[in-house]
Amino acid sequence: MPNDTREIHVVSRPEDQYMRFLAPALILAAALLPSAASAQETGATPDDAADGWVRIVPEPVTINGRLYSPTCSNAPGTDPTFSYFYHKGTADGLAVFFNGGGACWNDATCSKPRLAGDKAMFSGKDDEEAQSVYKAELLPGDGPARMTGIFDRTNRRNPVRDWSMLFVPYCTGDVHSGSNTANYRFPDTGKPFTIEHRGWDNMQVIMHWMRANVPAPAHLLVSGSSAGAYGAATHYTALHELYPNANAVFLGDSGQGVTTPEFETARNKSWNYQLPASVFGPDAQSTPDTEVVARLAAFFPRDRFAQFTTIHDRTQTAFYAQMTQSQECDAWTKKMTSELTARQSAPNFRSYVAQGDTHTILRSPLFYTEASGGIAFVDWLGELLNAPIPANATCPDCLSAQSTCSQ
Repeated sequence: MPNDTREIHVVSRPEDQYMRFLAPALILAAALLPSAASAQETGATPDDAADGWVRIVPEPVTINGRLYSPTCSNAPGTDPTFSYFYHKGTADGLAVFFNGGGACWNDATCSKPRLAGDKAMFSGKDDEEAQSVYKAELLPGDGPARMTGIFDRTNRRNPVRDWSMLFVPYCTGDVHSGSNTANYRFPDTGKPFTIEHRGWDNMQVIMHWMRANVPAPAHLLVSGSSAGAYGAATHYTALHELYPNANAVFLGDSGQGVTTPEFETARNKSWNYQLPASVFGPDAQSTPDTEVVARLAAFFPRDRFAQFTTIHDRTQTAFYAQMTQSQECDAWTKKMTSELTARQSAPNFRSYVAQGDTHTILRSPLFYTEASGGIAFVDWLGELLNAPIPANATCPDCLSAQSTCSQ
């Protein structure tokens, strides 16, 4: 595959003028085809976009009379520039992936952004110096060209290796689901600052572009890792409506919805959390996190829904401890297994629970090596996408295995 690199700046216009600019849109669509342009010519870098990936830097767009301005968090000291990536495949499938990177919802958490060059984020293990809890800007190399797993287009075991892909980066602290400018204060100084929780808004701009540039696929995978798993659930309905005839699958990687009512109240206030009323009703924000995927599965009975997690996921455990201030080592695991069991009653929902405490699988080499559920995860996903729906997969001794989290 040629190592083509393109970067495109999309200037969007109001929908009522859209037809007047159809020709430029067609030119843009043609630009997504492989070409001989180099990184030097376009301003992109191999870390940003390579192996056929196109990095798109969107401009503000008016949709249904509302102006949407794509942005990262704009936390103090950050670059607010937002972009996303697209790769045109050869098979009749489309994978939409939401990247992860923590979250913030109050003074204490939003005052701990991860900036470019910072140490890895807080994960609950071996990270005493890593104080940041959310990505506040796009990080160098934090794009699909540096990732493996479902993004490895050379591995024949990858069931989506030939599909088109839309990669949504994350830099707003709101699990891709906010539509608000929130005011906070640094706990140590009392100095005020603002965060642009605009993950939901950013996706409106991306889908506006997709309508004009991404053909309807026969198969659709909506997925995300960590915070991105929540974003995939938030935007699943809109993506289903965008491509209503596709055979659609949802896969949430390491985002089990184990939270607290207090967190959900704070999140709603800080983020103006967005869920579609068509599925969740007029008071959609009141939907508990643990019920979101179950309600989607009930609303779309012909689609397939699935979740992956390790039994003692250290990052999910650490964030739950932040919410509860609990010292109970296995509090997250106990709540997760109870809530997951309830979701498993749906005929179109499946889960893969692996041993250990690692966090996420879709972007890592574990995608090809994890098999503690009695079947290789990559093969299980292949069945989820293409075959009769697979059984739930759980490592045999998971519930009896001791957690490695500290007491």
